[in-house]
Amino acid sequence: MRNRPKAWLAVACATLGLTLSLPTAAVAETAAPPIRTGDLLVPNHSFEADLDGWTPTDGRGGTAPCQDGLELDRDGATDGTKALALGGRGCAGIGARSEAVAVTAGSVLQARAHATDTDTATIGLVWLDATGAVLDAEYATHPRGTAIVTVDGTAPAGAASVAVELGVRVSGTYDEVLITAPVTSVGPQITKPATYLAMGAGEDETGRKVTYSVATGSTGSPAKLVISDILKTEVIKTVDLPGATGSWTVKQNPVSKIVYIGTYGSAALWSWTPGAAQAVRIGTPPIDHFGFVYGLSFGTDGTVYGGGWGEPTDGYAGAAIWKYDEQGGFAVVGPNPLTADANYTRWTAYDNVSDAVFTGTGTKPHLYGCPVDAGATGDCTDLTALLSPEQLALPWLYGGSAGDGYVTVWGGDSNSRGNDYLTVIKVGRDAAGAVTGEVVTEIKGVIYNGATRPVDGKIYFNKAGETNLPLHSYDLATGVETVLDAPVNIFSRAWELIDLGDPAWPGLSIVGWNSGGIMTAYNLQTGNFQRGQVPNNPPMPIASNSIALGSDGRLWTAGYLTGGIGAYTPLRDDRQRTYLVGGQAEQMINYRGRIYQGIYPYGRIDSFTPAEIEAGKAPRQECTIGDHQNRPYGLTGHGDRVYFGSQADYGHDQGGFGYLDLATGTCTSLTGAIGHQSISALAASGSKVFAGGSIFYGYDGEPIDDQAKLLIFDETTGQAKTMPWPIAGTRSVDAALTDETGVVWFYANGWLAALDPGTEKLIFSEEIFPDWKPGDRIPGNYARLVRHPNGTIYGNAGGRLFGFDPKQTLEAGSADGSLEVLRPSGAGTHLVVDEYGDLYSVTGPRLLRTTVPR
Repeated sequence: MRNRPKAWLAVACATLGLTLSLPTAAVAETAAPPIRTGDLLVPNHSFEADLDGWTPTDGRGGTAPCQDGLELDRDGATDGTKALALGGRGCAGIGARSEAVAVTAGSVLQARAHATDTDTATIGLVWLDATGAVLDAEYATHPRGTAIVTVDGTAPAGAASVAVELGVRVSGTYDEVLITAPVTSVGPQITKPATYLAMGAGEDETGRKVTYSVATGSTGSPAKLVISDILKTEVIKTVDLPGATGSWTVKQNPVSKIVYIGTYGSAALWSWTPGAAQAVRIGTPPIDHFGFVYGLSFGTDGTVYGGGWGEPTDGYAGAAIWKYDEQGGFAVVGPNPLTADANYTRWTAYDNVSDAVFTGTGTKPHLYGCPVDAGATGDCTDLTALLSPEQLALPWLYGGSAGDGYVTVWGGDSNSRGNDYLTVIKVGRDAAGAVTGEVVTEIKGVIYNGATRPVDGKIYFNKAGETNLPLHSYDLATGVETVLDAPVNIFSRAWELIDLGDPAWPGLSIVGWNSGGIMTAYNLQTGNFQRGQVPNNPPMPIASNSIALGSDGRLWTAGYLTGGIGAYTPLRDDRQRTYLVGGQAEQMINYRGRIYQGIYPYGRIDSFTPAEIEAGKAPRQECTIGDHQNRPYGLTGHGDRVYFGSQADYGHDQGGFGYLDLATGTCTSLTGAIGHQSISALAASGSKVFAGGSIFYGYDGEPIDDQAKLLIFDETTGQAKTMPWPIAGTRSVDAALTDETGVVWFYANGWLAALDPGTEKLIFSEEIFPDWKPGDRIPGNYARLVRHPNGTIYGNAGGRLFGFDPKQTLEAGSADGSLEVLRPSGAGTHLVVDEYGDLYSVTGPRLLRTTVPR
């Protein structure tokens, strides 16, 4: 194998600090076919409506030799309970043609059908013009024993529709007659009642008291501003936010009554004037590489204050505060950055007494108070030392409120399981005008998202672990904490204080709203309380986050950010189903009939069977992998174990590796097995598991290492070892797969490599895509490899879909002869092969199906 020296040379070059430059593969690139949207459905495709829509023929466009030669058969059914039997009544050479479906000239299509006990099977595409007259036809003949028969064709000029024709020489049975384009966009896969990450309260153009929230959307289905009547507990209006995926912050300006929304997916500040038909995209704060808008608040003059986040590997300098007003536009408050070792300012809070805006950072906690006119020379005060060592040992200062000379700071691990703190600080200004602070109290166990702003000397919140999660009050003067008769039983996106303008609700009431659209209200004077699900939440297609082929032949997806599970029957988007269970799975695999999920946050392994989901059960939690992990991007099944690789939790810099023991149901994590790296590429061969490392250990810090590692775990000894990845300059090993001979294949930053599991050495390496390099940060879902029944290994990397023959590649010492790019870009993330041999990947809320030439 002539490429064997490449691996050795790469190691030598890396050791000497040299750059490796070797010949690269020649790539055959096919022109990317157009993408069809939605499946093309043949009427009565599986004969469950008996013979409706099917006409007898001779199987080749001619007249049927007998008109009663079509009958139904139950034994040959592959979908439902009925199938089409041909020739069973002694009528040889008979066929049947379907009802036509609309197409456009130039459409490239493939028809396919399941065949049982056919001697010689014929399938054809019959092209018809607008009058129903036959223009042309294309047929394919398959020998006895072919389970799925296919025919490919292109609609000629003038074609308006196409029918599928089936035929036999003597006899046979057909079912599931389907049509597909070479590339089809299918979906959305998960549509569910809106989920929310933000809430504010105020009034609409009529003075009605309302909540403002943002329904999370996805690519092609924008987020929506949702306005709900508080007392009637119902949605009264929605407004699209084109191009935005969702929002973590929405507030009504108390001065102008304009509603401001900070979005992600397209990071921007938006405004909406109550009663207007549309929202206005204002723009992005003047902060380089700004990626998310967080934490809006308002000054007494109506100035908008906000925080945000940006990607440090793109050049985002660090945590910052910005402001906006209609006359002056955007500006930065205080230094940019406030600090370089934290990238999140998830909240801002304006205090009227100190005339200052406050923020806390993550995932390295700092607390700052900045006068509203703070300049870039450092007028902000670092108040971090006021916080307890326990709070500062955790990664987040996640939420905050302010007013009447007090600031509340909520943070910790942000999981709302009892390990979060609410610190109350009395703030002011000293003689020089600098912001000052003095701790009033620290309350442990407060849950998301902290406390109300102070009102009449009190703040309000709820705490972890209590039945029905009742509201608490805390008296700032006396230090008395009281549990109220307000069983809100929600983790509210915010706690808002508002006068509802109703005699039964005098003065101020506390209003809450959770991610599922459950609204609560509690009146401070009367104790009046209400809680209810808003019944008319708009349905929203959300992005799919991962995909697996189930044991039932369906494609199963998990929803991004807000969870949910989708199930899709190949080529039948009329059978797509959404199930309102399950969390955000970074990866899914089917192993021994169960689908295993790597769940974010909390770093869990969950699992389910299709039958369990159909029966209304939620995925079963197998274990929490621990070891400060939260994104299990890598999963592979081997023997009696499911192995996982993970990115680290926020505030930590070592990814994880370990396994779920299927016999005992316990998870074992090997602490620090890969050092300052994460793992998202796993494959097993023999008694060894191979894990490719990535220098990107998480999403909240810059890399510590500069070269990826390979971890090898020996099941016989239970020991793991690591070595530098033997190709210099590799930042991440993006995908791994074991072929049918036991050789382990890797894709890494444009390189293709093969490893002998016995010698643990590379036996092949070649840079197949020197032009295709990942960006500054490489995500855990950047690439995947899959085995196809035709012997090809297919992969996608950064949206490029490609395939190669592993046997031919090893024999030739190069991928030159078989490497082909099926789609140069836009192929999505994740990759699976269905039972037809079609390739599926994830693109936003949809699946992208690519038909592999047979």
